Amino acid sequence: MKKLALFAVGVSAAVSMAVVGATQANAAPPDVTGEPYGKAVAVLKNQGYRAIFGGSIGNDLPQSQCVVIAQESSGKGAQRLRLDCNLAPGQERPDAPNTHRLVPPGGSMPGGVAGSNPSMPADQGQQGGAQRPTPGAGTVTVTPRPVG
Repeated sequence: MKKLALFAVGVSAAVSMAVVGATQANAAPPDVTGEPYGKAVAVLKNQGYRAIFGGSIGNDLPQSQCVVIAQESSGKGAQRLRLDCNLAPGQERPDAPNTHRLVPPGGSMPGGVAGSNPSMPADQGQQGGAQRPTPGAGTVTVTPRPVG
């Protein structure tokens, strides 16, 4: 009698696991259209799906910031995502991820020409009649040296 009870518990556990597994397999993938590609990939991955790049329109934005415009199932838990990488009207082109500026926007020298910035003394705005260059800006020349 004890063996029969254990067998019944084991069978019911196996049946319940099969029902839960079948429910997840038939569930529709999350709709990620309208989301940035980087976020869409993370959402799909967290739900157990694999994202596949399906092409893009435009090249103004880094891929992770492009907007998903179409999503279609590609079989075996994969989702093919098509992207729109054009800037929206009025949107400025963002910096690529993990990049840093050496010179801040607008340059590191205040004002530029004497008299254009009231907080800058007149003798700092010009150097020999020309505008002072921004430190760090310009052309760098590298001269190779043979080794060995």
